[in-house]
Amino acid sequence: MNKTIRNIIIFYAGTMLLAIGGGLVMASGQYAGGLLFILSPLVMVLIVRFVLGDGWKDAGLSLNLKESWGWYLFALLLYPIIFLITIIINMVLGFTTITMTVGELLPALLTGFAFQLLPRMFFALSEEFAWRGYLEPRFTTMGMPDLQRHLVVGVLWGIWHFPLIFSTDYTNVSYLIFLPMFMISVLFLAIIYGQIRKSSRSVWPEVLMHGMANALGFAILEGNLIAYNNEWLGSIATGGLTITVIYGLVALIIWARKK
Repeated sequence: MNKTIRNIIIFYAGTMLLAIGGGLVMASGQYAGGLLFILSPLVMVLIVRFVLGDGWKDAGLSLNLKESWGWYLFALLLYPIIFLITIIINMVLGFTTITMTVGELLPALLTGFAFQLLPRMFFALSEEFAWRGYLEPRFTTMGMPDLQRHLVVGVLWGIWHFPLIFSTDYTNVSYLIFLPMFMISVLFLAIIYGQIRKSSRSVWPEVLMHGMANALGFAILEGNLIAYNNEWLGSIATGGLTITVIYGLVALIIWARKK
């Protein structure tokens, strides 16, 4: 077994063990488990890069702003646009309702977003340093083609969420329906994030995009700004039907741009 494969196995096995441990702690009612879960990929990245000798040369730490400013703009705007479109479609279809007036909505959203922004950006860094900052370039060195690489990373990324899903009230939808749709959503997102990683040659647009997604999403959900008439169809979280279709369209557009 060569060093690259060995370290990938150590990275993912360690990440899953820490994530499962975090899930068990969360299931016992201790919020510290959530922090262990979300930091699990970053902890293992630090181990394989510092201790096991993978180094940081391929981590994508350069900003590349001059060449990739368009991807930063894309990363900044994608989720506000997607969430807005998703909520409008779901309201028209009757899947979602707004819980407050328009005058109340914007201040509540901005307040929630400001509160969520810094911690969610840090948590996004923990994930993206692993999935796009470590696994994507590691699989690239193995000669794995783009689409295959993105999908493999997507499967590993999606499965990593399972301890969180099973140990919390992540969804009220039956797992038989939710988990397949969740994985489909994650695979679409893996294509989007993976292609941006390749095109920008930097991990920072993905950190920005992921952080924006979580900060906005949690501001909306934890602020109870919307209510679901049908959670599976109308959820703005990964795994909702409408937003999964939109992710699929964005992934198709980005892949077509590559071609």
